[in-house]
Amino acid sequence: EEMAAACYEATSVGRITLAHVYTPQSILNALRAGVRSIEHGNFLDEESAAAMRHAGAFFVPTLTTYTLISAHGAAQGIPRKMIDKIDKAKAGGLESLKLAQAAGLEICSGSDVLGAMQPFKAMELGLKAQVLGAHGAILSATRSNARLFGLADEIGSVEEGKRADLILVDGQPTDDISVLQDARNVHLVMRDGTIFKDLVTHG
Repeated sequence: EEMAAACYEATSVGRITLAHVYTPQSILNALRAGVRSIEHGNFLDEESAAAMRHAGAFFVPTLTTYTLISAHGAAQGIPRKMIDKIDKAKAGGLESLKLAQAAGLEICSGSDVLGAMQPFKAMELGLKAQVLGAHGAILSATRSNARLFGLADEIGSVEEGKRADLILVDGQPTDDISVLQDARNVHLVMRDGTIFKDLVTHG
């Protein structure tokens, strides 16, 4: 009832709600309450994926954080039993992404990394590309995220009348997604038509 009340209040001012959930039952509970963005969802199954599709809910898998904790958690003092749980979530994340794609869900992009892991946010693109392909991974972080935020009329794609939020990179990301994971490849950054970084003319 509390979740439903929160969702009602959000929709009354034109917003949607998100929930950090993992299991099929928690996803179904959230959807019934009116949640329309599922974060993590590492153990999504066919029933919960179909329910998300029916509700028009967005899916925001966050693969990077599990990959990083699995690889570096022991060195940071995280107990082995916790890393074992992370490894299960890591494996489940990729399987859930495959299910989400098969169900035709709107897949968005988030990394869930914090603190010292912030520089690894772009790893998410490469992880998603394993399932979605490079183009699909890029769309998850641009067009789909814009739709999630309710900003599809302003950002998310290169179209007349939208904000000029653009980057120019050295390489072809749809052939090699890792191009977007190294800041040295980003030669130009433009936000809302204003250039903030320019190595093309000032390199």
